[in-house]
Amino acid sequence: MADDAQLAAQAFNHSRKFLEGWLPQVDPATGLLPQRLGDSPLWTTANSAADNFPFMLISAFFTRRELFRPLLENSLVGELKHTIQRFGLPGTFDLAAGRQVPMQLDRLIFGASEYAKDGLVPMLEILGPGVWSQRMAALAEGIISAAPLETAWGKLPSNDAEVNGEMLQVLCRLYWMTGREEYLEFSRRIGDAYCFEVLPGNYGVPAHFWDFSSHTGDGSLKLRDHGCEIISGLTLLYAIEKELGSRRADTYFPAIDRMLRRSVEIGTDSLGFFYNEVDAATGELTRGAVSDNWGYDYYAWITMAMATGDESYLVPVRRALGNLNQFKDYRWEPRGESGQSQDGIADAVEGALLLLSYLPEPGAGEWVDHEIGRMLAMQRDDGVIEGWWGDGNFARTALMYAFWKSAGCRLAPWREDLRIAARFGGDSESLELYLSSEKPWRGKLFFDRQRYSQWLGMSANYPRINAFAEWFTARPLELYRLDGGVGKESRTLTGSKLIDGIELELPGGKQLNLSVNQAKPGK
Repeated sequence: MADDAQLAAQAFNHSRKFLEGWLPQVDPATGLLPQRLGDSPLWTTANSAADNFPFMLISAFFTRRELFRPLLENSLVGELKHTIQRFGLPGTFDLAAGRQVPMQLDRLIFGASEYAKDGLVPMLEILGPGVWSQRMAALAEGIISAAPLETAWGKLPSNDAEVNGEMLQVLCRLYWMTGREEYLEFSRRIGDAYCFEVLPGNYGVPAHFWDFSSHTGDGSLKLRDHGCEIISGLTLLYAIEKELGSRRADTYFPAIDRMLRRSVEIGTDSLGFFYNEVDAATGELTRGAVSDNWGYDYYAWITMAMATGDESYLVPVRRALGNLNQFKDYRWEPRGESGQSQDGIADAVEGALLLLSYLPEPGAGEWVDHEIGRMLAMQRDDGVIEGWWGDGNFARTALMYAFWKSAGCRLAPWREDLRIAARFGGDSESLELYLSSEKPWRGKLFFDRQRYSQWLGMSANYPRINAFAEWFTARPLELYRLDGGVGKESRTLTGSKLIDGIELELPGGKQLNLSVNQAKPGK
């Protein structure tokens, strides 16, 4: 496991380097981060707040914990003090001029939906509830209050599938967490509008834009970023309705089932990968190349398999994972004639990692190792990657990769010479760990928990865009036997203790091997 430990450490250290590279760019007067380097410094909700700064915070939490609270507090003060425009929604702030940039309501709603889904949801998923999830709820409630679009199904936030899909991603989580009916009621407005009007009116698949007054759309099926959110979001809502035993589960099913089957029929290549965009009527390719969000799309298929018990939904997912190695060095989101965006690789790898947590495929794992090496090599010496808000996705995927190699375990405080890797034993309840450091180290070893149930209140771990995969998860009231460590003693511990962290010393220059097995009472 030494090689995996080295790879995990590289990924942790690259995320730390990203944090330190962007740290000098935080505006000292407001605590806000410009959306890109080298032009007029603007803080934007859809870019700075949604795609970059949250991953600075997450990187700080795991690699430089002392920076986490000050960064969080200063940014929240700056945001609430300087950026709020209408309905409690933040808008663009010109950092050089020290003033707001007035924005139309539709752009405020778009920015807030991006911030909630792409920035605050990941923080909730990996850090648990906190002020960030409270901020997420406040943004969602602001969008609900502001929703301007009159439809037969009630007021909606937008005629754009991206915004409506992002709202489903956020609202379903909020409903699972709180049980509050207003979150479900607004989700149902979106679900009704798409299952009963948009999908039937757009050849069974979601249109990117839909005019609810003329009942017509743009005739497109977008399967990349800005389109995948609605596909997955509708299946999350279906899963809720199915669990509730509501009539909507039955009435939604025909439209959602047709959406998934037709999307595969007209939207995938011969290897099972989704195109960026196709004509909804004919399947004609309207935006070339394979989508780097292919994995995000397939989350919906696994959700439906889990919610219905119909494993036929898994067939196209397994097919794509089995063919991943044919996409080594693929130009995800190409730039110019020969360029490659790190953001495209990050999205493609993230999708694969979450799918692999449900459907292991060894060949796909080899592809992930190859692609992550390409991505990490794109970071500059100063820690910045490309100098725009997409740099946050680099750190996000690096951390997801590190947790894959460590099965969700981590060491704190983190230090660059630390090494950690883990692999399952004979079953999902046993784990073998490899730990080392160049110099003596003292701290804690933390194990992951079932975040989907303990933090989000979900009864099943449905795949979700912007979720961090769960690998080895300790159950608080289960007993575990820990073998190895100083003195090689064997200890019986609760899962709660593993989650809270066990004290550990690494002697430096030597490897430490531990094993964790579920212990039966009386043993």
